[in-house]
Amino acid sequence: MRRFVFLLLMGLSALLRAEVATDSVTAVVRDADTGEPIPYVSVYVSPSCGTISNYDGEFSLQCLPSDVLRITSIGYQRVTCLASELPATVRMKPITTTLRELTVTGPNNILYRLVRKLQKEAGKNKKAVADYFFRMTTQYPGTDELAEVFLTAKSCVQIRDIVFHSGNRGLLKEDGILDAPDLKGLGRTNVHVFLRLAPVLAFYDWWDFAIVPADIVLSRRGKLYDATCTTFTDDDGREIVKVHLTGKPASNSYTILEGTLYVDSKRCEMLRFDGQMKGLYVRMYDSARRRASVDTVGYTMHVDYTRQHGFTEIANMSGTIVKDKVRLRYLLFNLGEKEMTYSRAVPVGENMLKAIDKVGYDSTLWAMTGIVKRTRMEERIAFGDSTFFRTDKSRYDVPPSAQEQGANDYLRKAIGRLKAGAMQLHRGLPPK
Repeated sequence: MRRFVFLLLMGLSALLRAEVATDSVTAVVRDADTGEPIPYVSVYVSPSCGTISNYDGEFSLQCLPSDVLRITSIGYQRVTCLASELPATVRMKPITTTLRELTVTGPNNILYRLVRKLQKEAGKNKKAVADYFFRMTTQYPGTDELAEVFLTAKSCVQIRDIVFHSGNRGLLKEDGILDAPDLKGLGRTNVHVFLRLAPVLAFYDWWDFAIVPADIVLSRRGKLYDATCTTFTDDDGREIVKVHLTGKPASNSYTILEGTLYVDSKRCEMLRFDGQMKGLYVRMYDSARRRASVDTVGYTMHVDYTRQHGFTEIANMSGTIVKDKVRLRYLLFNLGEKEMTYSRAVPVGENMLKAIDKVGYDSTLWAMTGIVKRTRMEERIAFGDSTFFRTDKSRYDVPPSAQEQGANDYLRKAIGRLKAGAMQLHRGLPPK
């Protein structure tokens, strides 16, 4: 009887809560010392209510005025406040206390124990699936593009087996002529392959030619890295180990991932990784000029991890690819416990943009696009193009130029023959 009364009260509470009007709270998160915006900050209310700040440090969230917002980012002091009292600018204070340096040599060091633990988790939870929201923007002279997608993927340690459920994309064409038409194809590459990359790769597939930090302790390639450790204590009293990974001169002929890994020392759990890819270049083909071009590209990435399901899972991931005036940026956000209902499913193959067009647009899902606030640039693309978010059209009709079509054909064939050596992305320095 008591159990029945309890469940009844819980049901009434949920019903009353649903009937209470929610507000949209908006703020920008900045570093209290420098004033710079802090991207990808976690804003948490509950497993079904949360978001992250965008590239410009801005966030927007639908919640009750009485909800308590927990704003966190590794390396900063936590901010907690009522939604009704949220300031327009949230200033987060950095944690600067460094306690001591640690060794990263020997079989019992933090990296070795971390990688071994992640391998066990990946083997046990390799079928675990999570829902994500994905956004990609591409900018090159004269044209800006935006694509947004709801997807599911295997999520333990790294992203795998991506399936799209609803997507849309728009293009904003400005006056002017493309300065480098043979580079325009860079914006048409399959950026989703970067989502499969993580500091520790549990299942090698597309990235098996790249050397990642796990190789420091699990292979003979440790000679390619220098690794140093420092520690600090966060608001919860956890000792956080910062593992700094840099490539040695011997790594110049390889594609390696450098950066900083944040680990919970006591629990030996991966929390975050900030890094960049070294030795990555892309080969393009200009059909009009009938020549190939090889260009070095810069790629930076950020990954936050969560253990809300009892294993290490991608919470959010972002990356930027830059080549001269071409910029490609993506963001992936774990939807947590939000209830999602999908009517269509399209596995992502060679071409991500084709998969978006094939799966189409689901207006019921798109009521949730405020999950991650768009930047001003992304808003300009989305609302500057009349074909974006039209329920009767999920693609834009802009015929590709001859140069772009040639680049598309080349990249599609290159990715399809990746294992055979016709690689689109290559390791080491480009040939002279």
